[in-house]
Amino acid sequence: MSIGFWQLFIVLFIIAAYFLPFIIALIRDVRNKTSVFFLNLFLGWTVIGFFVLVFYASLTNSTSNISVVEFVKGKSKRKLKK
Repeated sequence: MSIGFWQLFIVLFIIAAYFLPFIIALIRDVRNKTSVFFLNLFLGWTVIGFFVLVFYASLTNSTSNISVVEFVKGKSKRKLKK
């Protein structure tokens, strides 16, 4: 059995889609790129973890000093105040 071009392309596309938060963090030059990578690696399979990382990578400033944990805690505190 040989692996075809399209099968390899589909597998690479799925891997890129899985690591989308990390790719966004790389493009935006987020301070905690390694944190985003490892959290994406271990928690990206959960829907909540994936979307939290997408929001973190896309909504934080690239020069911001806020960590992933502080970002999530801040969002939950704001939700509780409403």
